[in-house]
Amino acid sequence: MLAQTLVLIAMLTICAVSLVAGVAGTVRAQSAAAARALIVPGVETALGRYQRDVAATIGAQAAAPSAAFTAPPPPIPALSAATTWPAAHYLEAPAASPLRIAVDVQPTAQTVPLCGGSEGGPDAAVELQCSPFVQESRLSLTVTGDAGPADANGAVSSLAHGRYTVTLRLFAQPPYAMVSGLTDAAQPGAYHEGDTAGWNGALAPFAVPSPDDTTIHVLYACVPGSGSCAASNPAPQDAPTTLPWTNGNGASPTGS
Repeated sequence: MLAQTLVLIAMLTICAVSLVAGVAGTVRAQSAAAARALIVPGVETALGRYQRDVAATIGAQAAAPSAAFTAPPPPIPALSAATTWPAAHYLEAPAASPLRIAVDVQPTAQTVPLCGGSEGGPDAAVELQCSPFVQESRLSLTVTGDAGPADANGAVSSLAHGRYTVTLRLFAQPPYAMVSGLTDAAQPGAYHEGDTAGWNGALAPFAVPSPDDTTIHVLYACVPGSGSCAASNPAPQDAPTTLPWTNGNGASPTGS
């Protein structure tokens, strides 16, 4: 009788342990699923923060906008290999969730190449708009995210992980930075996902751009000065050199 009782107690103990393990496993599986669901929105939020910081840096260095420029603006340090882009760490706290998302943003290179320069490297692109009014460039980033419970110091115990490679298109005009390429891959094959080059087709005067045209158009106007507008051409980066300037059909102005 005693032996039967001991066997029954042992079986009940095994069942209780199995039940606890099963419940714990279910809870962990549910937590992991919840963590995976938080990775993408957490990464998007953190990437938005980094993008705004990049844009703010470029905007602070850009020439103050005016009704018209009388001379080309100088190179912007952030777009001419003079500003170092730092890595950044973010801890996102989604609403109605006890979990946290730790996101790390790491630039592939610390500086971006000067538009039209001879620099190579991971952020080199072709057919960029190198007008001093545009100064187009690229900044590629590795973005990693880990979602899970966080301790008092903000360290996240990862239940889900994501890794992305992002390309930012940079330029000297608002909004200064935009996401132009992104891939979700453990080992991406290239830095500029979906964005390997600019656009080399100049827009004809007063023409309507095509739907896939992503260029930033610069309008040159003849302003009072010395000389005749008909004596000069627009910069080759913005219009064909075969497109001459004229004084139009009004009174002959002077300018340059």
